Amino acid sequence: MFKVITGTYILHIPYRGSSPALTDLMGGHIDVMFDNLPAALPFIQSGALKAIAVTTLKRSPSLPNMPTMVEAGVPDFDSQGWFS
Repeated sequence: MFKVITGTYILHIPYRGSSPALTDLMGGHIDVMFDNLPAALPFIQSGALKAIAVTTLKRSPSLPNMPTMVEAGVPDFDSQGWFS
């Protein structure tokens, strides 16, 4: 969705879960990722990762000062994760 809306070229690299992807992100092996907040939040709060925006239309209560993608300049961006 981000690629289509912004016209940005990003190569999708599939991972078997957040943990290995977060490890590669913090290790500098990948430049950017979209992740669910519960997995990334401790790293954001510790300063190990820099979050740019949340992908929901409303700000997250966990990061009330973090803008949404729409507020950050990506129009019509709304993506929500859910688990069951």
